[in-house]
Amino acid sequence: MGHVLGVEEVVAGFDQRPGAYVHVPFCSSICPFCPYNKVVAQPDIAQRYFAHLTREVEWYVEALAAQGHAAVTSLYIGGGTPTLYPDQVARLVRTIPTSGERAIEVLPTHGTPPRLDVLREAGITAVSIGAQSFHDTVLQRLRRPHTARDSLDAVSTAQARFDCVDVDLIVDVSWDDDPGTAGAFLADLERCFTMGVDQVSTYPLMRFGYTPFGTAGHDRRREHRVLRDATAVARRHGYERTSVWTFGRPGGSRYTSITRRRFIGMGAGSASFAGRDFYVNHFGLDAYAADVEAARLPIARWLHLGSAAGTAYDLFWQAYAGSLGGHRLGPRSFDRYHDLEQWVTYHLIEPLWAQMLAEHGDPGWTVPRQGRRSLVWDLASAAFERPVAA
Repeated sequence: MGHVLGVEEVVAGFDQRPGAYVHVPFCSSICPFCPYNKVVAQPDIAQRYFAHLTREVEWYVEALAAQGHAAVTSLYIGGGTPTLYPDQVARLVRTIPTSGERAIEVLPTHGTPPRLDVLREAGITAVSIGAQSFHDTVLQRLRRPHTARDSLDAVSTAQARFDCVDVDLIVDVSWDDDPGTAGAFLADLERCFTMGVDQVSTYPLMRFGYTPFGTAGHDRRREHRVLRDATAVARRHGYERTSVWTFGRPGGSRYTSITRRRFIGMGAGSASFAGRDFYVNHFGLDAYAADVEAARLPIARWLHLGSAAGTAYDLFWQAYAGSLGGHRLGPRSFDRYHDLEQWVTYHLIEPLWAQMLAEHGDPGWTVPRQGRRSLVWDLASAAFERPVAA
C-alpha cells in the first residue's frame, strides 16, 4: 500500500504561495493533434464531473485558508474546452479566492459577447483564444471546429473586455512546402500584432504517438529559423520574444500557466508542483469520481523530487520563460532550449500522459494506444509512487 496523502499534507508541502490550475476535459469534438486529457462532452457526465470538481476545489480552498493562505496567486482554467460550460466555470471562479489574474482558454466559436460577458462578470481577467491559424486551409488540415473568421471575431470581442488577450498559433514548418499554406504562420503572427493583442503563444505542432496524427520527426533547423523570423516580425511591430515560444509587448501583460513557480492542479488530468513534490491527478473520469466520492484526493501519481531535483524542475521552466540565473536567453540559447523542450516532451511527458490516458479505457481517439517509450521514461517512472490519497 502506498503513502496516504491528505489535502493538509499536500498544501503544507508548498514552499511558496501557489497558483491554481483547473482542468475541464470536455470537447464537442476531438482535434486529432491534441494530446491533452479530454473526452467528448455529454451533459450528464459533465454535470457529475463539475459536482466532483467543486468538492475537490473546496477541499483545497479550505486547507489553504487553514494554513494562512487567503488566496492563490493566480487561476488558470484549461482543457479540453472549458468555455463549453461558462456558468459552471463562473461558479468555480467565484469559489477560488485569487489575488492575481484569472485566465481561461477560449474556443473561437465561444468568443461571443454573451459568453465572454459571463466570464468577465465572474472575474476572469485574461483569455487565450485558441485560433491556431487565421488560414482556413490550415484549420482544415488541423480539423479545427471553427473558421478563421470565428477567430478574428473572437479576438476583437475579447479585446474590449479583458486585461490580457493572448492568441494561440500552431507552427509546422512542413506547411511551407505546400503552396496553399506557405508563409501562413508568419502571416498569422503579423495579423496578431496588427490587431494589437497583448501576447501571441506559438507552438510547434507536436506529434504524440497516441493521437491520430501519430509520430513524426522535427526539422529543428527550420524550426529555429522560422522562430527567428518570427522574432524579427515581432520587433518590427514593437513586440519582443518573451519566452521560447511566446511574443508580447515589453513590460506588457503576460498570459502563462506552465511557468508558474508553484501550482495546485484540480480536475481530471491536472498536475501540481509544490517545490519538492509533483502530483498527477487521475485522467479517467470514473477513477477521478471514485476518489472524490470516497472523500479522497484524486491523486494518481506522486513523485518526490526533493530539493535538488525540485530546483532543476524550477530552473527548467524559468529557462522556458527566457531567463536563467537572472540572465536573458539569447537566440542560440532559445534554439537549444527549443530542442530540449521537445526532448522532454517526447521522452517524459508523452509516456506519462499515455499511461494516464489508459484510465479512460478506449475513448475512441487513441491511435495507437501507446505513446513513445524510452529508457529515460522507464527509469523516471520507477520513481513515481501510487499514493493512497485520504
